[in-house]
Amino acid sequence: MRRYGEKILHALLDKYENSLLYRGENKRNQTIGFAVKKSTLPEYFDETSQEYAVIHAQLWELEDKGFLLLHWKDGKEGHILERCTLQAEQVSGAYEFLSRYPKREKEERLIRICRDFAGKHPLLDRFLLELQRRLEQGESAGQLADLDAPQELEACCCLMLQILNNQEDMFLREFSIRYCNDSKTAEKEAGRAAGLIAQFSENQELEGLTGEEILEEYHIFKNPSWVMIKGRGVFRIGREGMRLRLEQLADGIGLSSRDLGEIFWEERNAPKQVVTIENLTSFHRWQEADTLAVYLGGYHNRAKRDFLKKLYRVYPQAEYTHFGDLDCGGFRIWKDLRVKTGIPFETRYMDLDTYMQYERYGKKLTDHDRKELGKMMQDLFFEGQWELFGRMLERGVKVEQECVKAGVISPK
Repeated sequence: MRRYGEKILHALLDKYENSLLYRGENKRNQTIGFAVKKSTLPEYFDETSQEYAVIHAQLWELEDKGFLLLHWKDGKEGHILERCTLQAEQVSGAYEFLSRYPKREKEERLIRICRDFAGKHPLLDRFLLELQRRLEQGESAGQLADLDAPQELEACCCLMLQILNNQEDMFLREFSIRYCNDSKTAEKEAGRAAGLIAQFSENQELEGLTGEEILEEYHIFKNPSWVMIKGRGVFRIGREGMRLRLEQLADGIGLSSRDLGEIFWEERNAPKQVVTIENLTSFHRWQEADTLAVYLGGYHNRAKRDFLKKLYRVYPQAEYTHFGDLDCGGFRIWKDLRVKTGIPFETRYMDLDTYMQYERYGKKLTDHDRKELGKMMQDLFFEGQWELFGRMLERGVKVEQECVKAGVISPK
């Protein structure tokens, strides 16, 4: 038998807990009610069944216990039920009847956890202080913690601490075994923890990163990160190890993040240009002489950033450029590269002349594109691109870098 009475009583308590009456701020007599209609209780209106009689019986029982009052159409008891109202003076008994904790008790449980973890890490403190503020001021805290699952908040705080304090390169499942005694627990929960770390971090380098990329910033890798390179350059694997001339490999080579620490570049045969390339097709196509090309694959991660910094220390005289899509994302990636690596990257084949030569192959700007271009035209970092952005808005077109045969055939 379905427990219609308990469903309605739960709904009434939900409304009560979100009311001024519950918070003691009620300036007038407030009634907490549940309207009986097809949208709230469709079974009551099913003419092919006798469920209405079951509902009447269950609600009469709750009325006898003093938890609610039943309101009948035209005052005819047992005929058509229109509404149920909560007896506010009997709510403690209603909670006990439903084996339900009052919202205030649930909030106090979370506040105690906030206090238990206070002072363990500045970023965690910012998260906990915001959660505690919302709970104490009666604001919604659902995006930060589940009132009905205090154990989840506690586990999340523990996981965040382990991530924030980690200094050792390891795979996510290794991390999970070490700190969670299970190979998959951290993998399941890491996305939420990483999102909270990004939300409450003062490190702008985390802005726009995926959960997986955020974990990489704390030396935790779901899989090995690979850096693909091609073109000019000579390096050794280990200081005294095998010497590799990159130009001998037509399509370049992929280096695992775990091996990058053992890559030592030679200063001779230096490239004149180091270019980062956003998309894979353009990377494979690139054949420009005296250039070391690095496949970026969108926004860089920690491994690629460290790799580029190491290159810059060895080849500081080279020209550093970025080749990406002629759209909001491509230019934001360029800014991200320049800001987060400290390397003076300039753009390559991302200018007005290139755009005008290839705009016939472009795609239409979305409304979001237009809004973002408008914001970028207020950003002094992009001042040199404002004319290009204006043209893009005028023509309503963006150009993907695969259209531009750069590094192979100069645009005509």
